[in-house]
Amino acid sequence: MKIGMPILFEYNSIRENIKLAEDLNFDFIELNLNFDYCQKELENKKELLNLVKSSDLEYTLHFYDEADFASYDEVCKAYLKLLKKYLKLAKGINIKLVNIHLNVGPIVTISGVKNYLYEKEYDVYIERLIRNLNKVKKICDKYNVQMVLENTICPGFIKKTYQDLKEKFTFNYDIGHDYRNDSNLKDMFLNNGFKLNEFHFHDSTKSKDHLCLGTGEMDLIAYKNMIDNQYVVLELKSSEDLELSIEYFKKL
Repeated sequence: MKIGMPILFEYNSIRENIKLAEDLNFDFIELNLNFDYCQKELENKKELLNLVKSSDLEYTLHFYDEADFASYDEVCKAYLKLLKKYLKLAKGINIKLVNIHLNVGPIVTISGVKNYLYEKEYDVYIERLIRNLNKVKKICDKYNVQMVLENTICPGFIKKTYQDLKEKFTFNYDIGHDYRNDSNLKDMFLNNGFKLNEFHFHDSTKSKDHLCLGTGEMDLIAYKNMIDNQYVVLELKSSEDLELSIEYFKKL
C-alpha cells in the first residue's frame, strides 16, 4: 500500500505540496489538471523535474473532472489530445497512474426528477464509452501509466456500466462518494472480481464528504480492510485535515 495526498487549493505551487508530503511522510502526490498552477508547472517543467529528482515521492495524475469519454467524438478528441499533451509533458516525473471520473453525462430534469440521457440511450452510450476508454488506455500504456476509473455519483445505469467495463478496465474506489450514494458499489467491488488499483479515502456523512477521518459516519476500518497493495489518496482538502488524517489512517 502507498499513501498519497492531493495537491491543495490553499497552495500556489507544487513545491509547497512536495514539502507537506515530505513533512508528513506521504509516499506520493496526486497532481490535478483542474488546478491552473499544476498545468503551468507541467508545461514549464524544468524546475518541477529538479524537485522530483530531489525527493523520493511518486506521483499520480487526476484528469479533468468534466472529461466525459462517452460524449460526442469531437469532444472526446479534445480530451484525448490533452491527455497526450500532459503525459508527454510529465515524462520523467514518475507518474504511476491517471485517474478519470466515470461521468454520468447530460441530465434532463422533468418535474423535479433527474433523467439521465445515457440511461435512455444506453446501447449507444456504452459502445462509445468503451471505444474511447480503449483509446485512453492505449495512450496511458504508451507512457507506462495505469488508467483507473473513479466513481462519482451512482444512478442505476452506472452500476450496469461498471459491470460492462469490468473485464477491460481497472478502477479507483472513492469510498466517500459511494457512501453518499447509499454504498451502491461496495458489495459489487468486494465480490465480483473488479480490479481496484486505487482508493480515494475520506470520511463522509450522507450530506458531506471529504471530511477529516473520524469526523463522519463511515466504518473506516471495514473500508481499510478492502485495501491490499493499491495506491490510497487521503482525499482531504486542507493541510490541517491531512495531518490529522494520516495519523488516524495509520492507526486504523
